Amino acid sequence: MVSQSYDIFRRDPGGHPVWLEAARDLETAKTRIIELSAAAPGQYVVFSQRSGRMVSSGTVVASPAARASHKELENSSGGCAESSVMESDTLWK
Repeated sequence: MVSQSYDIFRRDPGGHPVWLEAARDLETAKTRIIELSAAAPGQYVVFSQRSGRMVSSGTVVASPAARASHKELENSSGGCAESSVMESDTLWK
């Protein structure tokens, strides 16, 4: 049985981490966050079970569907989109 060394959390609206699942290595955890964020954009963090420390975090501002809506809004408004609609972006620390 393969040991799961990293825990994946998503921050709730209050900023508290909510455990989602575990991954065997850091690269798998990062890949999984990208997959999870396709369905639920937000801030995700990865903690090492060995050290108990955060080893990675990523923020996904909008899903691909939201990005498509953003581009449609830009096209229909002559390039002036509302600031509340943001493009997809993933930031890793």
